[in-house]
Amino acid sequence: MYFDSSYIIYAIPIFILSIISQIWIKSSYARNSVKFPGNNMTGKEAAEIIKSRNNFPVEIIIQGPALSDHFDPSKNTVSISTESLKSSVADIAVVAHEFGHVAQKFSNSLLFKFRNGLVPVVNIGSNLGLILIAVGLTINILDLAQIGLILFSLTTLFALITVPIERDATKRGLNFIKEYNLIDSDNMSGAKSVLNAASMTYVASLLSSLMNLLYYASRVRKRD
Repeated sequence: MYFDSSYIIYAIPIFILSIISQIWIKSSYARNSVKFPGNNMTGKEAAEIIKSRNNFPVEIIIQGPALSDHFDPSKNTVSISTESLKSSVADIAVVAHEFGHVAQKFSNSLLFKFRNGLVPVVNIGSNLGLILIAVGLTINILDLAQIGLILFSLTTLFALITVPIERDATKRGLNFIKEYNLIDSDNMSGAKSVLNAASMTYVASLLSSLMNLLYYASRVRKRD
């Protein structure tokens, strides 16, 4: 598809939201990464405590830069950044959040299972959808473009489901922190700040996906 100047109307909100969310999470992390939790505990030690107290059958891997932490449910591995080797409010909060996802898997969260099941479908649907939209509009076969639009909409559905999952992981992570006294109560506001900022990035992703979907829907509707 040729460049459509009307896309700028949709792109500007996406750009602004992305910038705001990235500035928020990076500034919150930077501010709280130099705050001590009050007990000299490191992020790695916090991870080991949560794992052992709950008997989670996962492997903890230390790799990557700050904010690269993630849980791989297919391999049962929790990757925590090298920053987790230091003692800070931010890194304990991030680690606890990832174990919130671990808890989701082993408590059989239906929404968590549903999202994971969508991953291969979304990976195929998003790329194939764009191809069908482009081909359909180019050769003027609207039915093909509409099928592509339906496939592409799976990315928005995925982003929509991700938001409550991430919020729930944050709630579970904060409960771990309180239950095992990983961070002193005086510093809990810092942990909440980091995790709330992180959740904003998923809200921004949802809105970005929605704006892209609306743009392609408008292209198909104009051609109809």
